[in-house]
Amino acid sequence: MGTLGHEVYMLVDYHCHTCFSQDSKASMAEQCQAALQRRLHQIAFTEHEDYNPDDPTSFYFRHEAYLREVERCRQAFGTSLVIRAGIEISEPHRHAARAGRVLAEYPWDFVLGSLHWVTPEVDSYRPQFFTTWCDGDWRLAFRRYFTEMIALARDGDFDVLAHLDYPARYGKRYFGDEYDIGEFEDLVREALSILIARGKGIEINTSPWRKGAAHPNPPQVVLSWYREMGGTVLTIGSDAHAPQEVGADMSRALALARAAGFTHITLFEQRKPTFVPIANDVPEPNV
Repeated sequence: MGTLGHEVYMLVDYHCHTCFSQDSKASMAEQCQAALQRRLHQIAFTEHEDYNPDDPTSFYFRHEAYLREVERCRQAFGTSLVIRAGIEISEPHRHAARAGRVLAEYPWDFVLGSLHWVTPEVDSYRPQFFTTWCDGDWRLAFRRYFTEMIALARDGDFDVLAHLDYPARYGKRYFGDEYDIGEFEDLVREALSILIARGKGIEINTSPWRKGAAHPNPPQVVLSWYREMGGTVLTIGSDAHAPQEVGADMSRALALARAAGFTHITLFEQRKPTFVPIANDVPEPNV
């Protein structure tokens, strides 16, 4: 923990990837070292757990080797950095049996639930989502996305919903400045209501800021809806796939959380949440 006068604060990154995810080449030790350089107190490695055979990340995550490396890094970095064993499960509501076996077999601290494949055939990362699916109507594609998110929120086993409006990260070339999540408020609020009823959270995913976007996933208005509706479980993650991305924009995200009415962020151990206060004027880590 750090201190600002009498205030205690924590800088944490609860969405990071290593070479145990197919789309990262970074070693866990490199990511831990980057976390220390940025003065983080905790880091969660949430490797991709995917089951869609059309996704290159599918069936790549080697759980036992990963957990051995987590333990090795815990020993190497000692009390200077808390390392949480995490997993990011894509579409857990559509793969409940497979995901359930993995969650039951290993000692996870933290589970992200993600919606990447809005249907088993349509990946919201790819141009098809914006250009040809739904007859090229990207607004209708987003409505389909958020409708599927409601099903994930209702039926998936996870702790926190990752990057709530994930397609917005990649779609600016198609929708320019027209995207406004307020157009989908009815669907987003329905998903948030389910999450709150189940005791699940959302994250501030800072990755879009690194890509020049004005907002993270999701924008502040969604954080405000969630808070006003009674939501309390909030994590912050960079979605880092390389050392230079670890800890990016953490204090910026904390400021956004405060502006939305949050006084605490959430940490996890053995999938149990604890809440730590957000101090004022937390310094940005050395990124």
